[in-house]
Amino acid sequence: MKKLHFVKMHWTWNDFILINNDHLIELKIDLTKELIVRMCDRHFWIWSDWVLLISRWKKVAFKYEVYNPDWTQAEMCGNGIRCYMKYLFDNWFVNQNIIDVETWVWILNLSIDKNIVTVDMWKPSRIKNLVYKSKKLGDKFPIKIDNQEFIFTPISMWNPHAVIFCRDNNLLNDLLEKLDISIYWKHIENYLDIFPDKTNVEFVKIISEFEVMVRVWERWAWETLSCWTWACAVVVAWILSGRLSINKFIKVNLPGWILEVKWSWDEKDSVIMKWEAKEVFKWEYYLS
Repeated sequence: MKKLHFVKMHWTWNDFILINNDHLIELKIDLTKELIVRMCDRHFWIWSDWVLLISRWKKVAFKYEVYNPDWTQAEMCGNGIRCYMKYLFDNWFVNQNIIDVETWVWILNLSIDKNIVTVDMWKPSRIKNLVYKSKKLGDKFPIKIDNQEFIFTPISMWNPHAVIFCRDNNLLNDLLEKLDISIYWKHIENYLDIFPDKTNVEFVKIISEFEVMVRVWERWAWETLSCWTWACAVVVAWILSGRLSINKFIKVNLPGWILEVKWSWDEKDSVIMKWEAKEVFKWEYYLS
């Protein structure tokens, strides 16, 4: 019987299983689809939104890999990268509080101070393979689901986001507080005629120039309690509309937490986000 060591962590109730690739190699275990699906099962096993793989890497000290519960890989997860940094720091893989980490699409600069992890999330951009051709970042486009039309702002934080600010405030309140919006979310995520690679979907309520309230539907993961890339996408979309304060930390209210994000409005500048990560438990997963 092989014992696979793992750590369960969460950031704003977005939960993760962290596995050290060195241990997989030592046990001669592959991170297969069957293993990930079983470990993430919310009924019988560990219960997790994602699996994070910690690997040593050539270009920088470490590589960050994110696996969805169905074994597909995500380009990026901002909540996960915070848990990743805290794992490295707590387990003495690093002895400095600032490191670079290789991700699927770019190198992230991370820092930690008293459990607060700050991440340079890089620059926002247009969704490259969106069917609608954006002339500039922040352009808005219509989408119609079940006779309900929404206007979305496509933002890429190295993964696609459709940010929706409803024109009808009563409808927005219903969507955010009462209605099962999966009837809209699921259709928008899978609207392949517009989003060939699917998309994350965010419904947003503006509270003030310093604060927003959001619910999110993530590709392959259904509704989750928080996600940093979409928090970044929401702040970017609303700053580009001229309604949020520039280069000041904006509170993003989620079902699970309050996050903080800032951006300068300049497309050459990175989006910056910060909050703390928490370890839930360490354990062993038994494999025959």
